[in-house]
Amino acid sequence: MNKRIFFIIIFLFSHHLYAQNLVPNPSFETYDECPYDMTLYPKKKLIPHWYMPNKGTSDYFNSCTNLQVSVPANFIGNLWAFDGEAYAGIVLLEVHVEDTTDKKDLNYREYLQAELTQPLVKDQLYLVKMHYALATYSTYAVNRLGIYFSEEKIKNKRTYQHLKYVPQVGIAEDTVFTETDTWYEFVDTLKAAGNENYLTLGNFYPDKQTVFNPLDINSFNAPLQERIRENGIAYYYIDMVSVEPLFVMEPEE
Repeated sequence: MNKRIFFIIIFLFSHHLYAQNLVPNPSFETYDECPYDMTLYPKKKLIPHWYMPNKGTSDYFNSCTNLQVSVPANFIGNLWAFDGEAYAGIVLLEVHVEDTTDKKDLNYREYLQAELTQPLVKDQLYLVKMHYALATYSTYAVNRLGIYFSEEKIKNKRTYQHLKYVPQVGIAEDTVFTETDTWYEFVDTLKAAGNENYLTLGNFYPDKQTVFNPLDINSFNAPLQERIRENGIAYYYIDMVSVEPLFVMEPEE
């Protein structure tokens, strides 16, 4: 094995002792006020350091409330936070069974965006991690969840549709996890182009390029099953997002 590769592998297991997470408020613990409802109208800011770049209405959940955006029990599921007492939630797809083929795809998307604490360095390797979970009452599971890094803030406040960018990292296209209420960890490495200041996470692909599988909801009562079908969404919780530089230790001669 090449010595340089060997030391990179070793560092993947030990870097947490030294690396700094460049994502501010990474597990959504800091908030301006305790949430009392789902996000009903488009707005710019969700909580400190986290923004919504399109007209999609991403949600914030916290155990400080006992209302429908509480943790663990809330309007879309029942799950404890992966880290701390809070997490965010986004819609990655909305498709209704009554839609006919001659109708245009909705392409409705929700995103989360944050400014990094410092820009990425050209050709530096970064370890990118994100924890995500499929909500209990989600209608579908999808194969599209990625992170796009950009020098400038990206946004389109004129539409709720998908942002047309190609994420540098994301879950494998051939993977559709259908187990709800389970925190999955996405991990990948990114070689920076240089000067990336922002990360935006969500589904950047149109409906036609998104695989979506209906979930088994037979264990729920009939009214709840009907509600889930009517929602027609793929809803995911997001927690603990991190971007950390990987410092390669050169072996001594």
